[in-house]
Amino acid sequence: MLRRLMLLSLALFIFIEWGPLTDERGKFGIARGNPFIREVVLTFDDGPRETGMQEIDAALSSFDVKATFFLVGKFAERYSNVTLMLNRQGYELANHTYTHPKLYRDRTAHIVRQIERCDEVLERLGIRRTRFLRPPGGHFNMEIFNAVRRMNIQLGLWSLNTADYTGRPASQIYNLIASSVRNGDIILMHSGTPNTVEALPRIITELHRRGFTIVRLEDMWNGGRT
Repeated sequence: MLRRLMLLSLALFIFIEWGPLTDERGKFGIARGNPFIREVVLTFDDGPRETGMQEIDAALSSFDVKATFFLVGKFAERYSNVTLMLNRQGYELANHTYTHPKLYRDRTAHIVRQIERCDEVLERLGIRRTRFLRPPGGHFNMEIFNAVRRMNIQLGLWSLNTADYTGRPASQIYNLIASSVRNGDIILMHSGTPNTVEALPRIITELHRRGFTIVRLEDMWNGGRT
């Protein structure tokens, strides 16, 4: 029995770590894309915020880059004009729960409701139902697996954390990405963080210089097929 549990745990880790390389591995979610394809995803958590969003959009738009924003439902509702702007600009809007709780402490029914409430906000704004959930903090357990399976959605995790929420300067955010980025990386940043906004043009320029294509998470999931 212990051996079976260990094998199951290993299998779940492989599913999440390697992402949608096969149908089996894509059951639960994605934390990295194909290591043989030179593409990355820029993701922004915890938005939309009252400030800093127009600046992120301006930086991305100047390079014609599309990113993925994991939105907190209560903020998407409060700053609906920003949410609609992000949608108009063609960014991917995904689920980061309604109130940003510690999901791993909740039962499946409560987790499902958190996801549903965020989706309901977006649907009221005319935005299609999202494919991905990013649990706050990236923590997940079997209750969360049960919830996403019940709702037929996937976990959208990350492989490269900039830790921009700690207040590190723009130069450190840039240096971390420049020194660590690999094929298939899903890069974690945060909305409304001034140093991230400052670093973005330099980050995008460097990624393009190295030949990386910047795609949305859904595009990476689809293997480049929109």
